[in-house]
Parts: sequence; C-alpha cells; structure tokens
Amino acid sequence: MSKWTKLLEYINKYDNILILLSGGLDSSFLAYTCSKVEGNVLAVTFSSPLIPDDEVEEAKKVAETFGLEHHVIYSDDLSVSEIRQNHPRRCYFCRKNRDTLVMKWLEKFALKGYVVMDGVTESDTMEYRPGLEAAKEDGVHHPLKEAGLRKEDIRKLAREFDLKFWDKPPSPCLATRFPYYTTLSVEEIGQVSRAEKELASLGLKEVRVRCYRPKVAVVEVSREDMGKAWAVRDELRSLLQGLGFVVVALDLEGHRSGKMDSLAGGI
Repeated sequence: MSKWTKLLEYINKYDNILILLSGGLDSSFLAYTCSKVEGNVLAVTFSSPLIPDDEVEEAKKVAETFGLEHHVIYSDDLSVSEIRQNHPRRCYFCRKNRDTLVMKWLEKFALKGYVVMDGVTESDTMEYRPGLEAAKEDGVHHPLKEAGLRKEDIRKLAREFDLKFWDKPPSPCLATRFPYYTTLSVEEIGQVSRAEKELASLGLKEVRVRCYRPKVAVVEVSREDMGKAWAVRDELRSLLQGLGFVVVALDLEGHRSGKMDSLAGGI
C-alpha cells in the first residue's frame, strides 16, 4: 500500500476534521488531502507576532483554493512567560497555548466531535520538537506521520499533483531567529520579519536574519545563493540598516536549520 493511500485511509476514518493550517508545505498538503475525502473539514490558522503576516495570507489562499472553511485565531504568544523569555522548551508552551485556544474555539461554537490534525511529518520526529510532546498530551493527530510520509515524500507528491506550493521553503517561527533566554519583543520580531521580507525581494531563498544581539543582523541564505548575496551586499546592508540594524553580517556557513540549538550546545 502506498503512503498516499495510507494517508487517505487514515483521514477517511473521521467525519469531522479541524486542520491546523500554517500555510507551509506540510499543512497545505494535508489540506489538499482532506479536500479529497468525505466529511466536514475546517481549517484554522493562528495569527501571532511570531508568524509573518504573509504566512497567514498564504494559508487563507490555500484554504480558498481547496474549498475549505477557514478561520483565523489570534494567539497572544508573548503573553506566555516561557515564550516571551524564549525558553529552550518554548515550542512546548506555545503548542499548549494554541491547542487550548482551538479547543475553546470549538467549544464556543458548539462544534462537537472534531478531530484536530496538523502537518507533522515522519521527519519532524527526528528533530528537537518539544511541541510534539504537547500535541500528544492534547490529542492532536498527525496523519502525515502516521502514513510514514517524510518531508521529501510530501514535496515529491505535491509536485506530482501539480500543487503550486510544492517548492515552498520552510518558514519556522520567528522566535528561532533569537538565542534562547532572549526576551522577545514585538518590535524586534517585527524588525527581523521585515528584514527577511526585504531580502526575499532580492531573489534570495531560505533567508534567515539571526539577531544574536540587539541591532546586529547575521544573514543566512542557502549555499546556492551565497554568491548572489555577496554580489548585492551593499544593497543588502543598506536595506537592513534602513530597518534599524547597526551591524549587518553574512553567515559564511549559509542557512542551516536548528542553528540556535547548536549555539546552546545541542538539545
């Protein structure tokens, strides 16, 4: 049995489904899959200071494309002290907070019998993901993982199905741009978000602006784009200094997921 068939069979077991739709590749692929099965499907996206506004708009478009009823719930993540202080287990507390919001939302509108699903994959279980612990506690289902789908499998299937988001790069929470135990502020998070948007407009892929210290921007791009970034370094520096950064540097290693975890000695 193919992984795609396993996924369809898993989802078909449930009549009422609520998808946590971030707008990224994995949850968008889950939304596409759910649009192919029978049953009632709702999609919920969180808006938060930790999520770029563009990602929320992307999620709205995905839901509209697949004909799914879509709702946006605001999550005041920075009101949670462990998130605001960028605790190493920040993702656990963030997930608990958002899961609670979803459950209260379902209760508010008397939507009973809904199973909450997210876009967690088999690959995610191989990484440091404290949020998975919270999801397990809260009874959130991971259909992609249950079907044995890895990120490369999902990207391949999305391309085969001609889904326009098949090559969308990851866009993790903006808190990952700051070292652990850095007090997060709306202003600095917004500064980083605007900086990444500006750099993406230069045609750079997988852009990260790490803020190891206030007003210091360390730019990461994919290794394939290192030459391009260096070629536009003056424009890059000007753009970021215009956003309030005093020091702008280019990380010679290029983009690497989980870099802040490495800085903390590995978790």
